[in-house]
Amino acid sequence: TSIAPVLRRPEVRWFFAAVMLTVLAHTALYAFFSLYLVQLGYGKPAVGALWAVSIAAEIVFFALAGRYFARLGDYRWLLLAALVTAGRFAVTAGFGHVVVVLGIAQLTHAITFAAQHMACTSLIARYFPDNLRARGSALYSTLGYGVPGLLGGLAGGLLSERFGLAAVFWAASLAALASAGCCALAARADTRAC
Repeated sequence: TSIAPVLRRPEVRWFFAAVMLTVLAHTALYAFFSLYLVQLGYGKPAVGALWAVSIAAEIVFFALAGRYFARLGDYRWLLLAALVTAGRFAVTAGFGHVVVVLGIAQLTHAITFAAQHMACTSLIARYFPDNLRARGSALYSTLGYGVPGLLGGLAGGLLSERFGLAAVFWAASLAALASAGCCALAARADTRAC
């Protein structure tokens, strides 16, 4: 079965654009967050604790998601995740020196990563049913994580050298806002297709 008809659907194209931009934004976190914290004067225990906060929030979300995840709908979760991501990284850039604010921002990992990932896997299963599932999952891994991870690492490195590490998080916030726009367009196209 050809995958081309699925990829021609506007909602699928907007979905992949949204995923790419959200993961591109998260490259700031995965590649530059620890460096940024050290630059701001945080010690290793504080850096580790802030990472632990985000991981704990993610675990709690996955543990409890079965109770309420379906109530909001996949596209609403994607939109919420993109908007919260934009706020999270703007706060990280602007208030990185305030540990309490950073801790609260790290708690949003439950939405910015965990909820976003659950919504994505749900939509992949819907868009790529049965014998297309493996190819859909491969596309999700490549377009959703591989390409934006590579581009984000390279662009973030260049951006940080020129403007400093805070600039990487401001750029991540803008990428997440662009993702929110793509989420809205994907949801609209999906509604029209139904």
